[in-house]
Amino acid sequence: MRNYFVYLPDNGLCDAWRCTAISMGHTVIPPGSIYPPRRHPDDHHLDWRNGRILQAYQIVYISAGQGTFEYGPEHTRVAIQTGDIFVLFPGEWHRYEPDPTTGWTENWIECKSAAYDSLTEKGLLSPDRPVMHSNGHISDLFVRIHQLALEGATDNQALLSTLALSLLSLLARPREEVSRKYEQIVDAVRMYLLEHHTQVLDMDELARHFGISYSYLRRLFREQTGVSIKQFQLNIRLQRGCDFLINTDKSIKEISSLLGFANTFHFSKFFSKEKGMSPTEWRKRR
Repeated sequence: MRNYFVYLPDNGLCDAWRCTAISMGHTVIPPGSIYPPRRHPDDHHLDWRNGRILQAYQIVYISAGQGTFEYGPEHTRVAIQTGDIFVLFPGEWHRYEPDPTTGWTENWIECKSAAYDSLTEKGLLSPDRPVMHSNGHISDLFVRIHQLALEGATDNQALLSTLALSLLSLLARPREEVSRKYEQIVDAVRMYLLEHHTQVLDMDELARHFGISYSYLRRLFREQTGVSIKQFQLNIRLQRGCDFLINTDKSIKEISSLLGFANTFHFSKFFSKEKGMSPTEWRKRR
């Protein structure tokens, strides 16, 4: 998809939906690029030093890359990863930029909306919690937004406004429901690792197996378990190794092979690092 952005005037025909889409766009920022590009209207230009305040809601979806987002009076800083989405609230200070080593791809739609106002008042959207994790539905909505905007944003403004409402329905879901979903994903990954702890896993393939990106899975897993996926797998191998040493008479070579280590040396080195002594010495002491 080519880079684009478009700004639209208020449209009274959209009042029936209590939502009027007024801008949208898609921009790929390559690594090392100057950011932001100096081509947006003055009231929308983002200066990192001073930040920015908008007069409408803007939903920003990062579909590739990573970067930083700061918001609010305390300049709260959040690391943004592929698949993250953040909401810019009217009257709220913010600034954001891609990591210069990765760049990012940003997608956005901006709207003036009494419906957004209403759900913000109810606490289902909050300037204190503007960042959330995306899903396939949000990605699909942005694909449709871009299609309509490129076909003719002015002619399709009413349809674009209804898509902004569809985004709202996804963003305003109770956080507990979203949290449970993520907990279920991590639990499923933990079970998978338990069953495949002796294998060398392709992490990108593992993430695809569960329908999310690896960068997102990596962060989600660490948030809920306190360790990386790799360390979790190693911890399982260590526990299994201890069980073999205590409860069987298998040789160190056999145990190394059963746990998926390349050879006895690698197993002994790993075990000694974690336990402070060799597998043979550890077994003798027990």
